[in-house]
Amino acid sequence: MSELKTLLKLIRIKQWYKNIVIFLPLVFTFQFLILEAFYLTILGFISLGLVVSGIYILNDIQDIKIDKLHPRKKKRPIAAGLVTIKQSKILFIIFLAAGFSLSSFLSLQFSFILFLILINNLIYFKWTKNIVFLDIISISMNFVIRVISGIILLDVLLSPWLIGGVFLVALFLGFMKRKNELQTLKEKAETHRKTLAYYSVSSLNRILITISILVIITYSVYVITENPTNDFTLVFTIPIIVFIIFRQIHLSYKIESLSKADEVINDIPTLCAIISYILLTIFFLYFK
Repeated sequence: MSELKTLLKLIRIKQWYKNIVIFLPLVFTFQFLILEAFYLTILGFISLGLVVSGIYILNDIQDIKIDKLHPRKKKRPIAAGLVTIKQSKILFIIFLAAGFSLSSFLSLQFSFILFLILINNLIYFKWTKNIVFLDIISISMNFVIRVISGIILLDVLLSPWLIGGVFLVALFLGFMKRKNELQTLKEKAETHRKTLAYYSVSSLNRILITISILVIITYSVYVITENPTNDFTLVFTIPIIVFIIFRQIHLSYKIESLSKADEVINDIPTLCAIISYILLTIFFLYFK
């Protein structure tokens, strides 16, 4: 049981929620109730998760020395010595092979998109992670590629406003993470991540406010100009988006330790708002 727990922690199964954006094309192109499309997206989600888990393992291998000095990341299986480097490399190959094998069964184009995620992460590990701003942009592009993978899988078109919105939300979360790291690691911040030497809490606050406004504007423009429901009912989801964004900014001012930083994701009001948004959106698009 402990070995299974270690494996799940190694592949960061809790981070699979980030792959949910692959369902956006399914929902917003009115494919949600089509069984074949739903089945394809589920398989795509699993394939994407396997590949991304492999990338997480590679990241932990690359960062083992830095992680050992980190108050929270030192508990990761590789840094803690629960999994050896040799075992990690084997698991990296297994998860990558499993993910790409499943993706090739679904579509060669889909496999290519997953390959782009791998390449983008390799570039991040080698170069962009040490370049201020480009580090966040590189990570955010992974979310855009995830959405594109869903588009390719279903062979549909998705509004550029939604794709742009995903990119902005990813930027928001990325800069939020940098702010949390600065606030919690303080003078040790640069040791953990080189780019933290070039960020400041005040500058990140300004960036977060700017991006939050852009997120709200982008989503509002999509809802009003695209009007996917033909009766503007999705307008009622805009306040939920506003609440989620502002709630995250509010929580970022209250974080005092790395353990509390996780509360930004696990915050109950935020989760309730996200669930409410999902249910309302599906209702307005399919059942009203």
